[in-house]
Amino acid sequence: MEFSRAAAALLIVLALVAQAQAGVWPRSRPYNIAHRGASGFRPDHTAEGYQLAIDLGADFIECDVVLTKDLVPVCRHEPLVSGTTDADAKFPSLIRSIIIDGVNYTGVFTTDLTLAEVKTLRCKQPIADRDQSFNGQFAIPTLEEYIAIAKGANRTIGIYPETKHPTWHDSLPIVKAAQTTMSDIVLNVLKKHGYKGPINSKAWSKQPVFIQSFEVGNLKYLSRKTCIPLVQLLSDWNTPIPDMPSMNYSAIMSEAGVKEMATYASGVGPWKNTLVRAKTGANVTANGAALESTGLAERIRKNGMQAHPYTFRNEARYLTYGAFATAMDEFEFFFVKLGIEGAFTDYTGSLRQYFTMKSMEQGRLWNTGAVINRAGRPKPHNPKC
Repeated sequence: MEFSRAAAALLIVLALVAQAQAGVWPRSRPYNIAHRGASGFRPDHTAEGYQLAIDLGADFIECDVVLTKDLVPVCRHEPLVSGTTDADAKFPSLIRSIIIDGVNYTGVFTTDLTLAEVKTLRCKQPIADRDQSFNGQFAIPTLEEYIAIAKGANRTIGIYPETKHPTWHDSLPIVKAAQTTMSDIVLNVLKKHGYKGPINSKAWSKQPVFIQSFEVGNLKYLSRKTCIPLVQLLSDWNTPIPDMPSMNYSAIMSEAGVKEMATYASGVGPWKNTLVRAKTGANVTANGAALESTGLAERIRKNGMQAHPYTFRNEARYLTYGAFATAMDEFEFFFVKLGIEGAFTDYTGSLRQYFTMKSMEQGRLWNTGAVINRAGRPKPHNPKC
């Protein structure tokens, strides 16, 4: 009985220490990145979801940035808001079809709505078997409102905005008429609120920030404009790069491709399945023993960048290749065997729990120290950095 009480007390203390350490730079453990907020429990990209993710242990909160008709940056996974809000019911006359990066989407788009109209929308949980009881309650936050949540926390919380479909946004008449770009709109907001680089500088450590994009040209443009650390997102090997559709992501996952990536990016956000594969002749099992690295994680680290793969979810159907019994087993493989520096997760509480359990163990936990606290390297595209 006494042992149980002592063990319980120790777990509580470790949890508190882990939560406190979550806001500390330099780092002694990887980043816990809230994918669209606490999206396992609340609708994506809502103030309430972001706050819950922080409460559960997030180090960073993510905002996928899209623009409104009046060029206000807001947080939404796509410009299409039909599947994640009540937009179709409120604005049926605005339903139309648009091709974005080669894909035909039908519904209501943020770029056809003013900010005032966007603010009338209410969000809903897009994954059917997750809690639907919060549908219709929460509004869409602006980029500035999202920043205010991070800055208002009782510990250091980083922000992790993504420029969503920047080339498509920049092609719109409303953006061209304003003689600006989506990237410049986002950078102006970040500058207004004091976000700077380079990575691990004193200013950055006070207000940590990464900017991510699936586009290569967009990140190269940003690297010439800012010292804020950039993260190259990667989809599956055979998926075309949005702004370079004749080239697949496999081209930039090669040795030469990753080396080139390091000239403009500080990190890489790969789809987690691209980091592992089944061993030759092995059957995938429920403990990860049949999996091995593809070499991508090692190439990223060799070139001085951090790896922040996506998306870690607790549900069994989302575990990599079905090769793990639990989310904790999956964390163990990626953080210990592959040595990733951070992870996007729908369940920041589960990842914090994993970090707390690992803090009780002896020996090697992860590879963070070598890369995660490294100062930013000079950028060929921007001598100011």
